Amino acid sequence: MSKTVKCIIAVMILTLLTAGCGSPGFSGPDPNKIVPAREVLIENLKDSGYTVKELSAIEGSDLTVDRVSAQRGDSFIDIVYGLSGEEASIIFDIYCGQYEDNYYILARNGNYVYCISDKKTFSKAGFTSTENVGVQYIHN
Repeated sequence: MSKTVKCIIAVMILTLLTAGCGSPGFSGPDPNKIVPAREVLIENLKDSGYTVKELSAIEGSDLTVDRVSAQRGDSFIDIVYGLSGEEASIIFDIYCGQYEDNYYILARNGNYVYCISDKKTFSKAGFTSTENVGVQYIHN
């Protein structure tokens, strides 16, 4: 089964599993407490010597997005903020095809989608946990 098909299946399962997440009984992790705020992420990465780019597009999509991409040597992060559920699914599918297996973590966490090269970049960016409300792939 191709990686794209696996991503599509994972997103479909995610949609079914999270359909009731807004209900009073849901007590999962809060992506807003896990993912660093945009300004915090940018400051953390600049302070750590990353070259940061603020973008509004993603190749393969006609969506206008709030995207931050940063790189230092072979280390990188590519994150999109403020997506709707449908937009997050679209961007996650694009990232699955774009990044293949060249990352530490690839995630759709609530309304965020991100791909991060390694644990150090994950930590330096300001993430507090690998907990997820969505779907993610982690390579140790």
